[in-house]
Amino acid sequence: MRRNVLHRKSRKKLIAFLAAGASIAGLCVAGTLSVEFAGAATTSTVTDTGGSVLAHRAAGKTGALGVTFGFDTQTLAGGPYTNQGNLIQNLPLYQVGSTGTTKFWDDQVEELVTAGVSFVAVDTRGYIPGSAIPNEGGDPRELTQLVDAINRGGYAGKLKIAAFDDTPASMTDKKNQIKHKAGGYTPLFDMGDTTGAGEGGYQYLWDNDLKAFYQAVPDSMLYKVNGQPLVYLWSDNSFGFTNQGNSNSANMLKYVRSQAQSTFGENPYFVVDQSWVKNDSAVSGVANGEDSWFGVPSPAYTNTTLNGTTNGATVPGFHFVSGTSNMIIDPNHGQTLVNNLEATVNAGDDITLVEGFTDWQEGAALWRTENAPYSTTARDYPSQDLNIMRRYSTTPFPTSMTVQAETADVVHDTTAGNVWKIYRDDDLDVQTTSDTNGGWNVGSVASGEWEQWNEVPMQGTENLKIRVATPNSGAQIRFVVDGVAGPTITVPNTGGWQTWQTIDAGTFQFNSGTYHTVQLQQVNGGQNINWWQANAA
Repeated sequence: MRRNVLHRKSRKKLIAFLAAGASIAGLCVAGTLSVEFAGAATTSTVTDTGGSVLAHRAAGKTGALGVTFGFDTQTLAGGPYTNQGNLIQNLPLYQVGSTGTTKFWDDQVEELVTAGVSFVAVDTRGYIPGSAIPNEGGDPRELTQLVDAINRGGYAGKLKIAAFDDTPASMTDKKNQIKHKAGGYTPLFDMGDTTGAGEGGYQYLWDNDLKAFYQAVPDSMLYKVNGQPLVYLWSDNSFGFTNQGNSNSANMLKYVRSQAQSTFGENPYFVVDQSWVKNDSAVSGVANGEDSWFGVPSPAYTNTTLNGTTNGATVPGFHFVSGTSNMIIDPNHGQTLVNNLEATVNAGDDITLVEGFTDWQEGAALWRTENAPYSTTARDYPSQDLNIMRRYSTTPFPTSMTVQAETADVVHDTTAGNVWKIYRDDDLDVQTTSDTNGGWNVGSVASGEWEQWNEVPMQGTENLKIRVATPNSGAQIRFVVDGVAGPTITVPNTGGWQTWQTIDAGTFQFNSGTYHTVQLQQVNGGQNINWWQANAA
């Protein structure tokens, strides 16, 4: 977006010009007029000595932190959220509704960036050649939508992508669908069959899966370790595979690596499940790293070293109770995730992978949960897991942090229901915005309403800004942090409900290493709000 730094007199003239409905070349895009004012702080600094001191990444711990991300058909469609009679608790705040997968990816990218993860490891499951896109869940060809969402949201350079190959699904199940016209894990996948003449074939891992991953994800968005794009490989145990030894599994990895190098100039950084090494000792000479996943109920985290690197794997909680299965890891109000990240990230692991950003099927989802009690969500508030992840990210206290208005953890709205019935299913009124980078905004704002965010990381001097639009004069907002009120800000008439302007909203001084409750109060209503931002001075 074009940036305009204007003197005070010039601002008054421009505002009058905009209010008259004028168009300015270079600023009017797709019917949305977008102006940014970068002025001095409105009032003197407000001191807030409150807030909480919470555990976070320790100084000197530099390991990467990533999440798995499943994109099965139920998740993309927004349900039905059912899984073999298991109690599903951590349902998402974001309601897919009829908006389709484009908006789903837009929301998930924003959430991933908010969590501050080093990478998202997408759960690829291959595809059947000639099939429509998507060919069931985990179709790597569909990842162009993730790439598009990163670009659309302005997050290029802020979110990287790795592959998490669900090998039983991409290899055994897809092989059986193609060869036997029925999926499942019988017959087993033969790791010694290189061509597919029998019950194996390298094409299932390469041509129909990882090759498509590299075709969909540009080099600039690949998460790399020492210049090599990260690829996780799930189990090759005997429930889905046979003939893994005698260098058969190692030879498959060598083949995939050679194809990636010759086709894309990429040398995969393989982190394999421990089963690969146990079933074929030659794998240790080909793979770069190994992980041992986690157990249910324990161990809830593991640290595994191979070839000089240590890989951690963990989970925020787990719940799958169905039939004779009784698999539970209690999230314990977020403390389980904190403990597990202390034992991986803060133990100095080179890479920590957390299952599973969208894993609602097993109660392990990290995404924003619906705005409901703990008994319903197993989370204390919608963004709890995102906030914990950010605390253990490489930037637990971002120097610039943008918070989307529609993501509030607590809402006080004077009217029942969401006027536009999109994004969330509570009283906050959310609509699609045509502002730069798209997404959503909060609208139909009335006097006395407020939105609140919990455990927000801010330290030192922070300058607050807010993105607003209104055809009215006299609207007012105010930030209240930990009960300490900032200045009341009069929102200028921007010229329309989708004519956006960034304004200063006060400067706060915080103690080092503190987390805060931030409330945005609508003192006088009649404005739309897209986002607010905290920038370290």
